[in-house]
Amino acid sequence: MSVPDGGTSDTYVPDIIAAQQQHLINLYDKTVESVVFIFSRTTRGLGSGSGFVWDKSGHIVTNYHVIQNAGTIIVRFFNGREYRAEIIAEDPAADLAVIKLTDPDPSHDLKPISIGSSTQLRPGDTAIALGNPFGQEFTMTTGIVSAISRTINSGFSSYSIPSVIQTDAAINPGNSGGPLLDLNGDVIGVNTQIASETAQSSGVGFAVPVDLVKRVVPSLIENGKYIYPLMGISGNEVELTLRENVGLPSDLVGAYVTRVTPDGPADLAGIQGDTGTQFSDLNFDGDVIISINNVQMESMDDLVGYLALNTSPGENITVGIFRNKSEVTVSMTLGFRPPTN
Repeated sequence: MSVPDGGTSDTYVPDIIAAQQQHLINLYDKTVESVVFIFSRTTRGLGSGSGFVWDKSGHIVTNYHVIQNAGTIIVRFFNGREYRAEIIAEDPAADLAVIKLTDPDPSHDLKPISIGSSTQLRPGDTAIALGNPFGQEFTMTTGIVSAISRTINSGFSSYSIPSVIQTDAAINPGNSGGPLLDLNGDVIGVNTQIASETAQSSGVGFAVPVDLVKRVVPSLIENGKYIYPLMGISGNEVELTLRENVGLPSDLVGAYVTRVTPDGPADLAGIQGDTGTQFSDLNFDGDVIISINNVQMESMDDLVGYLALNTSPGENITVGIFRNKSEVTVSMTLGFRPPTN
C-alpha cells in the first residue's frame, strides 16, 4: 500500500476512514434539511413515514402508502418547523405520491434535494438512506446497492414497479418515502419496501428508481396523473425448461410471451403468445422478445423496465423477436395503460 511521505500503513488507513466519516457527516448536513417526517391520519388511525422536498413551491415526494386515504397530513422538518399538507396526486402503481405544504412560513428557505440518476448504478455502489424509522427522526443508514433491475409488486396495482434498486442499507417502517442517496448525496431512489418476516430490516430493502420518479413526479404535479405505455403482453423468463421443451438456442435470452391482450398493441402488431398447444422441435407457440429499438432485452424484467423508463404512450417502437428459429422485427405503436384506480 502506498502511503504519504513519512507515514506508514498503520497511520494511513485511519486517515482514509476519517475522511470517509467526515464525508458522510458533510453529506448528512447537506441533505437533512431537504428530508421531512410525515404524519398522517386516516380512517384506520395514525401513520407516519418520510419524504423529501422536490421544489421551492413546497411539493414533497413520498410513497403512496404513506398518505393513502389520509384526511390530515402534517410535515415536520429537521429544524422543527411543522406545516399541514394536501395531496396533489398519487401513482399507486409505483407507490409514489406528491403532497404540498399548505401554509409554509415565507421565511423558511425550502431546499429541494439534489436529484441524481439510477441508470448507471451497479451492485457495490454506496447507498445511503435518510428517513424516520420507527419514528426515530432524521436517521441515516448506510450500505451498498445490492442489486439492480428488480421488479416488485407495489401492492396497489396489477402492474409491477420496474428497475427497482435493492439495498442492504437498513430500511425499516418509517423510512418509506424517504430518499436513497448515492455517495454525492444525490437521490437515486425512493425507499418503498423491505423483504422481512418480522417487519424489520433484514438487509433486503427496495427503492423506486429515481429515473422513474423523474418521469412520474413532474406529470403528477402538472397533470394530476401519470400515464404509462402499454405493450399488452404477459411473459416469463427464457429459462432451462423452456429451452429444452422448444429447442431454443442455448445463448438466447429475452422475454417469452405467454399471453397477448386481444386487440392490444402487441396483438395488432402480430406478436404471438403461447396458445398452449404441443411444443415441437420445429416451432413453438410464443414469441421471444429479444430487443426493443435495437436494445437487447435479457429478461422480462428488462422489458418492463425499458418500456417504463424509455418510452411513452403512442410512441412507435421496433420489436425484435425470435420466432420459428429465426429473428424478425415488427413495428408497434404503444398503447395507454388503464388507470390504477
